[in-house]
Amino acid sequence: MKIFVGDLEVGMRLAEDVKGANGRFLLAADTVIEERHLRIFNIWGVSEVEVLGGKGAGESDADPQLHALAKEYVDGIFAYADMTVAPMEVLKEVSVKYFVRELEKNNELPHTMISMGREPDIPETPLFASADAFLKSGIRLASFPDIYYKIMEALNDPGSGSENLADIISKDSGLSAKLISLVNSPLYGFDLPVESLSRAVSLVGTNGVCQLALSVSVMEAFKGEHNTGFSMADFWKHSLACAVFCRILALQVPGVSQDKCFVVGMLHDVGQLIMLQQCPEKIDMAFELRMARGISYCEAESIIFGFDHCDLVGSLFKLWNIPPSITAGVVGHHGSRSGEFCIESAICSVADSMAVAMQYGTDSFGLVNTPYPGAWDALGLPDGAVVTTALKARRQIADILTIFGG
Repeated sequence: MKIFVGDLEVGMRLAEDVKGANGRFLLAADTVIEERHLRIFNIWGVSEVEVLGGKGAGESDADPQLHALAKEYVDGIFAYADMTVAPMEVLKEVSVKYFVRELEKNNELPHTMISMGREPDIPETPLFASADAFLKSGIRLASFPDIYYKIMEALNDPGSGSENLADIISKDSGLSAKLISLVNSPLYGFDLPVESLSRAVSLVGTNGVCQLALSVSVMEAFKGEHNTGFSMADFWKHSLACAVFCRILALQVPGVSQDKCFVVGMLHDVGQLIMLQQCPEKIDMAFELRMARGISYCEAESIIFGFDHCDLVGSLFKLWNIPPSITAGVVGHHGSRSGEFCIESAICSVADSMAVAMQYGTDSFGLVNTPYPGAWDALGLPDGAVVTTALKARRQIADILTIFGG
């Protein structure tokens, strides 16, 4: 029987030889599946295999009523996605299976925003001339932690080694604890526990540690910032889930930094966070405008604000002196603004869709966006990679949320 890789279990036996997406022979028929084989399938883009017995692809032991409930829910969150674009059909199947499992555990389906069904009264002209004008309009912005700039100074100092970097980080106990926890998490999968910052730096590398420090620093910058109109916990849950999906996808794309992609995923919606904090009623208006006109959320933001959340984060990161390579990935996750292709933004675009499809936290009010044109193709992965990526992420996201208090 044919079965999705995401549904494979250790101990199942192959009915046919398995080949990778490029035709490379991987495993012979009659092989008993082990945990390491699942990793091999993930690396080589295998989406489904023939096994002896078991459930076939698309079959389920789930209660038909639960399956119908999950499908109806998923149809709703995918209502505005372009299902002709790869890998949306496969992602939707993954989403249905995910919510069937949630229902089987007696978990409630997440709430999504409901439109009022009419176009809002929008201003005749945008509220601001640009994102820069918004930032200079007197809004209160969180200050960025000094510890990150000290880390960057050490990184850019040729005479500074890993011990010096570890010493700087150790001055911030909260940052130190989170970095050690991240390095010991399933993100890295080291066989032995990493107990010191100097060891973490030597294993992950100075660039990797700095990028992780950036993620934690941005979260700290917004710590304690709340608004009754949205949940900060849900916002960061979505961001962290997107970061995990980014890192797993990056592992499958040659020459791409997994740590950089993790940071891009974690920070991709910071611009939206600021807009939610400063103008929550206008964000509701943007949602209604999007639904009424059938336009993208970024377009709706631009009509009301004069810029969208990607423009805003570009201006903000310039003020904060965030590295251009990180900024490009974040700013371009709904499509390039500079005309230059950025692989990190393509990965983030796909990861964002995956995180919303599983309703990790909140984003765009729970509606799945299609990755921007060409994003999925740029990764060079088979559609089935969505299945294996989702399976692998499920084992990591819970641990990452625990580290960050989610």
